[in-house]
Amino acid sequence: MSAQINEACEVLKAMASETRLKILCALADGEKPVSELAEMTGQSFSAVSQHLAKLRASNLVESRRDAQSILYRRVEGVGHILVDTLCDFYGRKADAA
Repeated sequence: MSAQINEACEVLKAMASETRLKILCALADGEKPVSELAEMTGQSFSAVSQHLAKLRASNLVESRRDAQSILYRRVEGVGHILVDTLCDFYGRKADAA
């Protein structure tokens, strides 16, 4: 149980950033390149790349090369479920406001 709690803490720490959560929500629609994620989050290419590195280290996203681009997508798992729940909840809350 201790290992699972450690893993949960690492996932939650990785998600505990507004930019990283925006990135994860943006990836709910499918894989995207860093440039598109930078535009969607209002962050620089460099900043988004650093956030993606943290998300990769926590096994929340993975990447693949497509010709000249590197595309990022979410990894299925507990983090995926948490992100969907948060994005759905806060998306509905924002729509109601």
